[in-house]
Amino acid sequence: MSNDEPQQTEWEDEVGLSEETTYVALYPSRKHAEEWMEEAEEQGYGSRSKYLYELIQEARAARQEGFLAYSQNESKVEELQLKVEQLQDDLEDARNSEPGEIDITHEEFVTTFLTESYQPLNKVLHQVTDSGVLTGIVKDAVEEQLFDLAEENKVEYKQGYGWRLAHDDADAEVVEA
Repeated sequence: MSNDEPQQTEWEDEVGLSEETTYVALYPSRKHAEEWMEEAEEQGYGSRSKYLYELIQEARAARQEGFLAYSQNESKVEELQLKVEQLQDDLEDARNSEPGEIDITHEEFVTTFLTESYQPLNKVLHQVTDSGVLTGIVKDAVEEQLFDLAEENKVEYKQGYGWRLAHDDADAEVVEA
């Protein structure tokens, strides 16, 4: 053993510790010391010291991997909280939407029509319109607008013929589509 290395104390010699082993004094609350002893026994450790040594080594490894670095995790926690808030907002929006309503601004809707190959926008739009998923959205919006315009006397509806722009002349000719 070189002079730079700590020398074994007389106490360590007396209790029979090897030259590579030493002791570290730890002064926990009595409650914690008792909990640790119970945990050590439950886990099958021969002594509380061995149990605590293993816990310390595990904690050191976790800290080195960044698991215990609270300052590093704060930004991750904030990021996850924002994600939770966004998901809660999405859930609330979904609850408030009409049954079967499709949100065309949602990422999953748009990515449904993409492939591994590059596609120009007009091809993606063509796939969306050909799929028929927009039919209900467009139909509902147009129908709602037509009824609003009819209430304002800007358009008219005639059974069997459909919709037209309103005319001042009540006897205006019916044009079939």
